[in-house]
Amino acid sequence: MTAFIESFSTDQLLPPWQSLGARTWLFVIAVDRGLIAQHLDTRFNAAAPDRAPFHYTPLPGKTYGLLCVTRHESLSSTWEHRTGCDTVSHTELVWTFPALRYSVGADNLLHDPHRVWIQPFAFTDNSYVMFSAREIWGTEMGMAALRMAEGAAPADLAIDMAIEGMAKFDPHAQSQSIGCMRMGLRPTAAMASLGQLLDEESDLNTFVDILLADGIFTGSIDSGIGTDSAGMEVNTLRQFRDVFDMDCAAYRAIVSSTVQHSNIRDLAFFSGANTVVEFLCSDSMEETLHATFGGGVHSPQTQLAVPPPSLNAKGTPPTNWDMAYLPIEVALGISYTADAQFHIRTTLHTYGQTA
Repeated sequence: MTAFIESFSTDQLLPPWQSLGARTWLFVIAVDRGLIAQHLDTRFNAAAPDRAPFHYTPLPGKTYGLLCVTRHESLSSTWEHRTGCDTVSHTELVWTFPALRYSVGADNLLHDPHRVWIQPFAFTDNSYVMFSAREIWGTEMGMAALRMAEGAAPADLAIDMAIEGMAKFDPHAQSQSIGCMRMGLRPTAAMASLGQLLDEESDLNTFVDILLADGIFTGSIDSGIGTDSAGMEVNTLRQFRDVFDMDCAAYRAIVSSTVQHSNIRDLAFFSGANTVVEFLCSDSMEETLHATFGGGVHSPQTQLAVPPPSLNAKGTPPTNWDMAYLPIEVALGISYTADAQFHIRTTLHTYGQTA
C-alpha cells in the first residue's frame, strides 16, 4: 500500500474511516451477466502483464447490482485509534455488484470461491474523498455535483447529479455542467414489507439473502441487529493513470477492503415499480452507461414531475439537462440510516510482480 507522510493536509485521508449517521438509498437493478463478465474479464482477469492468482466470475443465477447514494454527514479518519480527526462531509454515488473470487491453483484449476463486491465506478462531491478513493483503494471515482433531498412523504425524494463534461463531442465544444443522473419515487410510492415485495419478484430472494449475509442493511458484527456478518468485502482495481486497455496500464493492483454497518435505523423498502432511476446520455457518459446497463430505449424527457435543478458552479452556465434519458428498471428500493466503518485490508496482488 502507499505510505503517506503524515501532515495536517492528509490526516483525513488515512484509513480506516468511520461515518456516523450516513443516510443511504439503495436501488437494486438486474444486470445482464454478460456485461458483468465482460467487466471482470477486462479488468481483473486480464493477463496484463501477468495473470493474478485469482479469477473472478459473476454469481450464478440472475445477476443484480446496487446503485447506492449515501450522504455522509460526519466522515473522519480513525487512523491509530483517533476519533473525529478532520471530519468531512460528502455525498456519493456508487455502482457495485457481487462476484465470486476464486483462487487459481498450481494446476490452473479454480478453487475456494469467495464472494466479494466490485465497484466499477463512483462519484463524489468532495475532492478529498475522490483523492482517497483513487489513490488508496482504487475506486474509479469522479467529481460531481450531487443533491439529495427528502421530505415528509416518500415521493419527496429527489436525487440529482451533474458532472463536468460535454453533451456532444465537437471540435468547438466546451466543457460545462451537464446532467448525469436523476432518482426519485413516484407520487403513489409507499413503504412496503420486504416479504410482500419478495413474493412479487421471487428472483430477488437470493440477492436479498446476500445483502442480509453481508450485513448491508441489517448490521455487521456487534450491531445487535440481524445476522452475524463481518461486513462486505470490496475488491477494487487500483491503477496508475486510468486506461481501458490493461496492457497499457503503468501499474495495477487488486486491493481488498471491508465495509461494516451498525446502528441501523429508519429502514424502509419500496417497490421498484414506484422508483425512477434515469441517466442522461451525454457523450461523456454514454459509453460507460451502455457497458454497465446495456442499451435500452431512450426517452426525450424525464419521468419525474419535478424539473431538474441547476447544479452548476457560481458564475458558470446553467446545468444542461437537454439530452436523451436512459430509464433504468429498478427491482427494489431500500433506504436506511446507519453508522459505517471502512477498512483497507490488504493488497491481494500487484500485477507484474509475480515471482
